[in-house]
Amino acid sequence: MAAVKVFGQAYVRKGPPWAKKGGGVALGRLGFPPGTLPKHLTPYLFKKGGIPAQCARETADLAGRAERVFKMNACVARLKGRK
Repeated sequence: MAAVKVFGQAYVRKGPPWAKKGGGVALGRLGFPPGTLPKHLTPYLFKKGGIPAQCARETADLAGRAERVFKMNACVARLKGRK
């Protein structure tokens, strides 16, 4: 879905189908400049070794796409020490 830049980091895009007000338009702002990686997300990069790579190996045999996503999330949370 395309967004139209209004000014600065503000943009307008088609609203979600469940929105009742606003004429089907959503106004938002970019959280981070395109092409940059926020510091708090760097531990989740897929690189040699690391937690995401280990969880990808553990869930490689899962057939369902949604099932693998849920298992990946659970694996990362478990290895990061989160509930």
